[in-house]
Amino acid sequence: MQNRFLVFKLLILTFLFCFNAGPYVVVENFGNWKTLSATSKSAYVTGLWDGYINFFGKELGEKYSANCSDNRITRVSDLVEIVDSLYQQEINRGFSPATLLREKGLQYLCSK
Repeated sequence: MQNRFLVFKLLILTFLFCFNAGPYVVVENFGNWKTLSATSKSAYVTGLWDGYINFFGKELGEKYSANCSDNRITRVSDLVEIVDSLYQQEINRGFSPATLLREKGLQYLCSK
C-alpha cells in the first residue's frame, strides 16, 4: 500500500514538472513576431484562431459572415499575411499579434 502511495506521489511530481517544462511562446509585439520563422508564425496564428473560435465562436462567425459576403475560405497563410501586413504600419508595431488578429484581422481580411 505504501509503495502505491509513493508511486502516486512520484507520478504527480513528474506530471507537474513536465507540465511546467513545456515550450511556451509569448509574442508580445513586432520585435518578437519578426524573429519567428514562417512555420512558427503559422503555428502561432493557428493557435490564436482556434482559441478565438472556441471563446468567440458564434460572435466571430457572425462578424465573419457580415464582413465577408463572398464565402471566402480563410487559410492559415492568409492569417499570417494579415498580421505581417498590419505590422508594416508603424502604428501597429506595439500591439501583439493576438490583438491585431482579433481587433483588425477580420476587417483587413474581408476588405480585399
